[in-house]
Amino acid sequence: MPDINNSKVAKVINEHGDSNFFIICEHASKHIPDGYKNLGLTSEQIEQHIGWDIGAEQLARYLAEILNAPLVLQTQSRLLYDCNRPPSAESSIVQVSDNTEIPGNLNLSDAEKKARADEIYYPFHRRVSQLLDKRAEKIRNIIVTIHSFNPILKGVRRQLDIGFINAEDPSWAEKLVASGQQYTELSIKQNQPYSAADGVTHTLELHGSARHLENVMIEVNNSLISDAAGQRKFANILAGLLRENL
Repeated sequence: MPDINNSKVAKVINEHGDSNFFIICEHASKHIPDGYKNLGLTSEQIEQHIGWDIGAEQLARYLAEILNAPLVLQTQSRLLYDCNRPPSAESSIVQVSDNTEIPGNLNLSDAEKKARADEIYYPFHRRVSQLLDKRAEKIRNIIVTIHSFNPILKGVRRQLDIGFINAEDPSWAEKLVASGQQYTELSIKQNQPYSAADGVTHTLELHGSARHLENVMIEVNNSLISDAAGQRKFANILAGLLRENL
């Protein structure tokens, strides 16, 4: 199996930011190390939404800058391992994504799956935990994970601009949605385009619910954040909503 430097699967930005908000972006990168031979995919396929959350990294960076919040980025493509899934989940290493077969993920042995989790999942979440533990000594942490979604999935158009997804406690997501609907003309909904029932709240549960911290997952339509102007615009919108409900 190709080597991944597991000390670098988590990239930390603004580590000493003093905001209550702690931002995580698990699908920031489309990077696949050379040894994996693109998992049998073309570069064009990896550039699409199956390889990463388009625009999410820069959106998260702008948001962290505005809020003066720490940010943790996952540096490997979610096609290698989806850090928003536990090792027990079949979707942690997808074999098919939006009707695209991932040849390099087919017929993996249990040992190969474990190796990927050991190289990517555990070091990433261990780094997040270390940072949260250190900050907890002096600040109340609020977990915010940043994602983007494709406006069309499996041929179906999604009529949504921003989704706020909750894990166990829906109250904070409800407040954010209410504020968004009050102060913007955007299509903002709760638990869309995904919900906890889809298995997308693992990071929230692992680092938020388990620590009894407020937490929310934010999904933004990637057509709205495909360039720097859109990323800055939506970072400012999200920062305003988060601060309003701090």
